[in-house]
Amino acid sequence: MRFAHFPPKLPNNSEVNPALSSETSALSDGQPQSIAVSAPLTGSYCVALGLSKPGCTFARTRLHGLLRQNRTKAIWAEAMWRRALSVLLLPLALAACSGDDSGPVRVDMIGEPPDLADPSRSPPTPAAELLLAETAEGLVALNEEGQIVPALARRWIVIDDGLSYIFRLDDREWDDGTALTAGQLARQLHSARRPGSRNRLARLLGDIDSVNAVTPQILEITLRRQRVDFLQLLAQPDLAIFIDGGGLGPFRIADGYDAQGDSPMLLSPVQPPQGITDESPPPVAPSDTVELRFVSAATAVARFSLGQSDLVLGGDWTTLPYTVAIGPSAAQLTLDPVEGLFGLVFVEQTGFLAVAANRDLLSQAIDRQRIAELFSREEAEPRAVIIAGDAEGLAGVVLPVWLDEDQSVRERKARDAVSRWRGANGDIGTLRVALPDAPGSRILFAVVRANWAAIGVSVERVEWRADADLRLIDRVAATDSATWYLDQFACDRGLPCSEAFDTAMKAYDEATSLRVRAIRIAEAATALQAMTPFIPLLRPIRWSLVASRMTGFQPNRQASHPFSSLAAPAR
Repeated sequence: MRFAHFPPKLPNNSEVNPALSSETSALSDGQPQSIAVSAPLTGSYCVALGLSKPGCTFARTRLHGLLRQNRTKAIWAEAMWRRALSVLLLPLALAACSGDDSGPVRVDMIGEPPDLADPSRSPPTPAAELLLAETAEGLVALNEEGQIVPALARRWIVIDDGLSYIFRLDDREWDDGTALTAGQLARQLHSARRPGSRNRLARLLGDIDSVNAVTPQILEITLRRQRVDFLQLLAQPDLAIFIDGGGLGPFRIADGYDAQGDSPMLLSPVQPPQGITDESPPPVAPSDTVELRFVSAATAVARFSLGQSDLVLGGDWTTLPYTVAIGPSAAQLTLDPVEGLFGLVFVEQTGFLAVAANRDLLSQAIDRQRIAELFSREEAEPRAVIIAGDAEGLAGVVLPVWLDEDQSVRERKARDAVSRWRGANGDIGTLRVALPDAPGSRILFAVVRANWAAIGVSVERVEWRADADLRLIDRVAATDSATWYLDQFACDRGLPCSEAFDTAMKAYDEATSLRVRAIRIAEAATALQAMTPFIPLLRPIRWSLVASRMTGFQPNRQASHPFSSLAAPAR
């Protein structure tokens, strides 16, 4: 696989291939410049980086000088601008970073400040997921390697061929001094899987037969059939034990945090119960605490470049181009190799889009290799199938029949099919695609618009929350099981469905043996691919910016980075 340099070197106006003109114009708005340009030219970018007005003026003066010297290749001028910006920012970065690792760990999470709520009543945003994982863990958790570790459960055993899980709870106390009990956990799990629950994992919890508090410290969960991913489910933030507005750690939010203010949220480790004693708990070292901010991607990147944060979390493909402005090293910019869904889901099902074969035409027309090249990362893995090939329980990958055809052949076939449909049914109209307001969205839309224009389908980009025909979804799989993917497209979710898929899912629900379940999963996967409710584009990623202080940070398949494991203890 060949990857282009990033930002991609777009041709000048005299070199533009007419067949690619729509893609070029979408990327550069008619100018021979790179994807992430123009932001460094604005005063707002300088403000985000913390430059004073005189400093910003000086920086832009330097930039215009560079541009005058390099008019023939604007992309090279921008590269020189970035180098100049790095030189200008170096003194500021050195001043901002004292090199003292004894202070709080400073984490910037990309996203709006979350309102914490019971996940069974309000599905959490990515920012809320992070905060739930740190302040309201469940029976088990994920460690820095993405592996299952004890949390509220001190230990557990699995018996009866994987149908019974028995948990021994840790000694934990609520703020009022009362003990955590198995009955409380049982009620939370019942709430998560009850009819009408808004918990995102409610369907996957349908394999639970019973949840019983055997004693105040012993909880037993029995399943009606085996789930090898059951502990992975229990480790998700969606199953955090959240009662009366709070959880049991491992961190606690300090009093006085104002989501509308400029101060960070301070997280302090929850102290274990002291028992009956007159002694005060040992003091918490500042290096064991966390200063957490919820900021935009651009602000997070700028703050990291100035040494004002130790870690940036929550990045994805749409926000990855922001990192180009600061040129992070390979050690600083890390990508978690997650699995899940990244692509366009059909939310409109009328006219041209009501036909599965037409939705498949739109999917086959997209040049995923081009998208991967524009992002210029080895992790940019083109995806044409909905379910990951290594998903647990999937006997084989269901490949589209057109996958091995050349892009030009696929384009010709799709164009002919669209022309026939239009001749029989009338105009298709302009399709609306909702994408987040981020530079990576510009890359995606450029390719989609060019590819669909080539087969005779016009498209326009609309705001993220506007009415649309297709919408970008970016989800990390909660477990390694193929059933997670199938559940995302269940027929009652309001997405395109088919009788074959609905029948296969019902047959899966009735299967008990692993062999029969594997057969039913394969049947459902085949039906899912055929009905095309979703256009996969790339394997999803989660990127982070990691300072050298974060010695415990490890990229992993679950994008799990617990705060307690980020930094080595201060000496």
